[in-house]
Amino acid sequence: FIRITRRRASMRARASMRTNDAARTFEDASTTMPPARVAALTPATQRTVEDLSHDIRRGTYDAKPPAVLAKRVAETLIQVVATADSRATLEEIIASVRAIGGSLAVLKREHLLVGNVARRVLRVIRDEGATSERGDGGGGGESGGGGGGAATKKLKKDVIDTAHEVIEEMETVSTNIASQSSDFVTNGCVVMTMGSNASAGTGLAEAFLRDANKKRSASEGGGGFSVVVAESAPRYDGHAMAKSLAERGVRDVSLICDSAVYATMPSVKLCVLSARGVLADGSALVDSGAYNIALAAKAHSVPVLMLAGSYAISPKTQKEAGFDRVYGFGSPSTALGYGERGADPDAVVINPSFEFVPAELISVFVTDHGAHCPGFINVLLSEMYSPLDSALLGV
Repeated sequence: FIRITRRRASMRARASMRTNDAARTFEDASTTMPPARVAALTPATQRTVEDLSHDIRRGTYDAKPPAVLAKRVAETLIQVVATADSRATLEEIIASVRAIGGSLAVLKREHLLVGNVARRVLRVIRDEGATSERGDGGGGGESGGGGGGAATKKLKKDVIDTAHEVIEEMETVSTNIASQSSDFVTNGCVVMTMGSNASAGTGLAEAFLRDANKKRSASEGGGGFSVVVAESAPRYDGHAMAKSLAERGVRDVSLICDSAVYATMPSVKLCVLSARGVLADGSALVDSGAYNIALAAKAHSVPVLMLAGSYAISPKTQKEAGFDRVYGFGSPSTALGYGERGADPDAVVINPSFEFVPAELISVFVTDHGAHCPGFINVLLSEMYSPLDSALLGV
């Protein structure tokens, strides 16, 4: 009885220590959070934010190219800035965008680009605010942008103009990435790729290969190249991708089952994959099946190109608390049909939708900002985002 009592007391003490540590961690994190003051939203802007939240929750953008969601998030945040009260300070506008961006980012954590776009808009606001302060000869930091109605109106105009340039950049992501294809795909090259969900950027891989085929076919003595597409069971997106490439002029397209990836890899010269998200440590969030290809490529010393728009690059890492919630699971029906003959009625079907490819399995990231090794991702982060916005609402 004495041993049990002591054991329970020890367990309570350890639990108390963990609670205190968690409290200290929260307090330390809260010191880096922005001030609580938030610029009030107009009814129209509030409805716009609610409509976007509803669409993200319903999965409206799960089957659409990522640029579509990125553009809408940016437009919503621009509306927040545009409709801010003329008496709002720079600090209040930043706090409002942070609050809305953070609330949208946690709706579906696999959409890393939602938080990334919010950080990009925040960087624009901070830069324009700093420029405005230097032009006015005023000192002060983030909270020094009070300025009055005229100064706020000019600041909002500059932010909106620059943010629209960012949106135009997002709309050309696929074209800019595809234009680099001739630097990597050569005549007679055998390229392996996989069919993946549209929200993970399938359009990037297909546009990349189509552009490469166009350039190689048009070159002198161009014999084109071959493409091997993994079928990506159980969704079998590879079937549609192989058909699309063949219909658009790629002369040699082969479709293989996922289990044949390793056996086929010795004849492959290049692997082209697309990322749903890129993390600060150089790893990539991808659709399930890409990790299998990357491992086989590593074993056979085949380079792996990871295609990703700049809006997919995130300052987050896998080590952050709660990041395991990014892993999603698809419907069991795609792997095992409901009521299918011979199926155990008590069967538990686990159908993972996403997985991570570590940096050591990736040779080059091809983005709309150029081609970069995984170790260069931190440099891109410092160019696109402010360190003050790494955490939105602590997420």
